[in-house]
Amino acid sequence: MPQQDIINAIRSLVKEGKSISTATVKARLNGSVDLPTLLALISRYKQSPHTLLATEPEAMASATPDASSTERALTDRVTELEARVVRLEQLLASISIQAQEPRN
Repeated sequence: MPQQDIINAIRSLVKEGKSISTATVKARLNGSVDLPTLLALISRYKQSPHTLLATEPEAMASATPDASSTERALTDRVTELEARVVRLEQLLASISIQAQEPRN
């Protein structure tokens, strides 16, 4: 059974306000069901309902961040963390030097 049939069954149950479970989705479908696919789609729905139930490909695309913007954000974060490490190393060296100085 195609994934889209399972997704459509989940959509119809959601529209009716019914709970989404293996049993309710299986009951909605005609014929045999690939259980691993069914379980995976139900799990995906429970984790992120809006992405599974999106009706148009554009809606699916907007739900996931752009790869280049994610990469840019990660690069910025790494740069920021590297700068913090340098400052902490300098602070640690300063504290170490102060600890070695004789006290009067």
